[in-house]
Amino acid sequence: MIVLKGSEPMVFGETEEPAVYGELVSIGGLTPDVNKKLSAAISAILETKLSVPKSRFFLKFYDTKDRLL
Repeated sequence: MIVLKGSEPMVFGETEEPAVYGELVSIGGLTPDVNKKLSAAISAILETKLSVPKSRFFLKFYDTKDRLL
């Protein structure tokens, strides 16, 4: 699921130039290698489709598997 909110004001690196904050939540399966591959794929989309340079986005990966009861 992806939610884009283009009209939300955001200051990143002390400027209001286009920026992205993203969270990827998974129920198991996230590893450092998987995170690296997902990050590369998401980065490519953000740069080519939304024209947001790598220096203007932050991606957070969160695995809930170990937190489920």
